[in-house]
Amino acid sequence: VARFHYRHEAELAHGYLESAEVDSILHIDDAGGMDVGLAFVNPARLVVRAEDEERARQVLLDAGILDEPPMA
Repeated sequence: VARFHYRHEAELAHGYLESAEVDSILHIDDAGGMDVGLAFVNPARLVVRAEDEERARQVLLDAGILDEPPMA
């Protein structure tokens, strides 16, 4: 549903979805925060089920995390 170059942004977005009861998985490959440069090569990915994508995008849009509205 979204990609983030900064771990804290990804975790914040994940928290918003969790609060809205939207199941999501956060994939981060930055060596546990020890190599933040990896995030620019391989951004953190926030993943939701296909059937939850529109709702997840709306939650993140309402929170000001995403800049664009959900695709129709």
